[in-house]
Amino acid sequence: MKFVFICVTFFALCQISHQYVNLALGKHASISSRAHFWSRPELANDGDGGQVDTKCTQTVGNDTEAWWQVDLQGASILSVQITYADNSADTMAGFSVYVSDNSTHFRKGHLCFHHNASSLPALILEFQCRVHGRYFTFYNERRQDVKYPEAYSTYAIVELCEVEILGCERDEGGFTCLPCSASCKGGACDIETSDCLQCHAGYRGPDCTQECQNSTYGSNCSGRCGHCANDLTCEHVNGTCADGCQTGWLEPFCNSTCPVGYYGSTCDNPCSDKCKSPGQCDSVTGYCVGGCMDGWSGSLCTQQTNPSAVAVEEDTYTTEIVVGVIVGVLVLVIAIVVIVVFIRYIQRSDSRIIAHQKK
Repeated sequence: MKFVFICVTFFALCQISHQYVNLALGKHASISSRAHFWSRPELANDGDGGQVDTKCTQTVGNDTEAWWQVDLQGASILSVQITYADNSADTMAGFSVYVSDNSTHFRKGHLCFHHNASSLPALILEFQCRVHGRYFTFYNERRQDVKYPEAYSTYAIVELCEVEILGCERDEGGFTCLPCSASCKGGACDIETSDCLQCHAGYRGPDCTQECQNSTYGSNCSGRCGHCANDLTCEHVNGTCADGCQTGWLEPFCNSTCPVGYYGSTCDNPCSDKCKSPGQCDSVTGYCVGGCMDGWSGSLCTQQTNPSAVAVEEDTYTTEIVVGVIVGVLVLVIAIVVIVVFIRYIQRSDSRIIAHQKK
């Protein structure tokens, strides 16, 4: 009985392990350049791990950037093994591996591995890369503005002999060896634990079935709910408030106050034009910031202060202007009279002097 149990267990483990496949084998590959006519990019994923030149794909030897890429057509990766050409560790040094959903902008994808040591890497290297994606890219560079360790090659060169990518392929029903939750975004989950890698907006948890809590919403529950009316929390997917916003806040997310110059429950009440600072009032109450203009009072500056006194003050001001004008006119008239008298006096004096000279 014990023997049967061991056999059944072993058989089950074998079945599980055989679900992982070499995702790169035989898939379409491309390369940034070809050093030789026989340096086909498919040499790096043909299943032949030989490390001599004719078994490896190779780029030209004077580039600042070089890459090799394979289209996995959508897969869940567990681990990667890279076999590099003999005596070429200097060109391998400093390499990076990216997994992306875009073939052109692959550097914006997930960085699985980066060799950044001053010592040279092993020519056969294995590492974990638990991620979902379509394009696998081996990339290296030798920038002119960067000082690299002495052991590194001068130019960026790719000399790949074999790339084995262990993981699960994807078909119309999802990933072939993953019992992912139907709630996982894109049907993607961890290749070993089956935990969702990403949830749809508004959900969280290993299987993405729990709604966002603690006044959060959206992708990864990273959004914070605004000031919803009636102290309600916002909708867990899009963050909107079902009953609108608290007074002084703008819909639909209720996380922005009323525009300058307005206040109230719907932000459509203009601030009083009697505010000392024009258009400056509290977005909730409408109270003028800095108080009211002279002659006005009240929380909204809508009440005149002692209208009769204001009228008397205005009359007094008018009277002062009139008196000032009259005085000014009188001074001007007197000045003119004085000038005229003075001119006539001068003229008479001149006449007398002339008459005296004639005698």
